[in-house]
Order: sequence, then structure tokens, then C-alpha cells
Amino acid sequence: MSEREIRITSSGKMKTWISHALDCLKKDETKPIVFHTLPNPPPTKPGSKAVSPTNSTMLVPRLVSVVEIIKREYIKTLELSHSTRLLGLHQYNQVGSLEELGLAPVVDETIDEGEQRAENLIKALEGKNIKHVQTPYMKITLSLVELPELKDKGATYQPPLKRKMSKSAKARAKKREKKADGSAGGPSAAGS
Repeated sequence: MSEREIRITSSGKMKTWISHALDCLKKDETKPIVFHTLPNPPPTKPGSKAVSPTNSTMLVPRLVSVVEIIKREYIKTLELSHSTRLLGLHQYNQVGSLEELGLAPVVDETIDEGEQRAENLIKALEGKNIKHVQTPYMKITLSLVELPELKDKGATYQPPLKRKMSKSAKARAKKREKKADGSAGGPSAAGS
């Protein structure tokens, strides 16, 4: 897992995730940040216990809260730094099931998949209900630029929040921008 991939857990601190994400955005604005509720990879050591994936369902509201706070705080940092940028973060939401990714727990290892299908077919023909278990997860990607490849993969898109500036704030920002362009291009005007 990279530093730009943050797994939301029930025991982690929201403040830590938020500050880490905002720091990552300050360091490198070109790379997106991914938040998810996927469980830890299964343990490779014999005898160690796997974490229950049902927890990923209960973490979705926490994930959404963290992302919304980050989007709001990012807009505030733009205002505090007197940035001329008016747009916030692009958001891409992906939802799926752990079974699709092959991360679902195996209920009974003694029965193979073919036997399980046969049993389910017999139950269905007898008119009995078949229990299908699906454990959902969610991934949210925040980026300063649009990522059309995520939309192509089926992610839903939320456009960035727009920062509202008063007329006088816009004029000051434009003046600062001209001053920065003027000082970079040659000697600055005296008496500013």
C-alpha cells in the first residue's frame, strides 16, 4: 500500500487521515489519493487470524465523512494561502463486492465450487431459498485533475467544489498574480 492509499478502519483517527491527505496534496498535486474500506490482505503466517470483511460495510459512512471533510478543508487551505485556484478536488466513487475481488472469506473449505453450485441448484429446484452473501466495499479517489480512465472503469464522478470569492478578493488575487508575473519576468515597479 502506498502513502497515497489510505485504508479507513474502525480504530483509526479521522484527524490523522485528514492531515495526512492534505499533506500529500501539498507535496505532490499531480498524484491522486485513494481511500478505501477494503480489508487487510489475508495473513501469510500459519495460525494468524484474518480480519472479518463484514467490517468494510460498516466503514462506508466513516469513509464518506473523511472525504467530505478533506474536500472542505482543501478549499479552506486555498483561501488561507491566497491561491488563485478556484476549484477543489475531483471525486471518483467505486463500489464493488469483496467476492468480485476474491477477498471474501471461504465459508467451507471442504466443499469445492462445483459441489456448492450443484447443492444450490438442487435447493433452487426444490423451491428452497439460497443464501447469497456479498460483502460490499467502497473506494473514493480524490484528484486535482480529471481522471477519465476511472470513469471508463465505471466510477461515478462528483465535480469539484468551487471556491467563492468576492469581487474585491478576485481583484486582489489578480493583482498578486500580475505582481508575481512581473517580478519573475524582470525588475519590479517601485513604490508597491
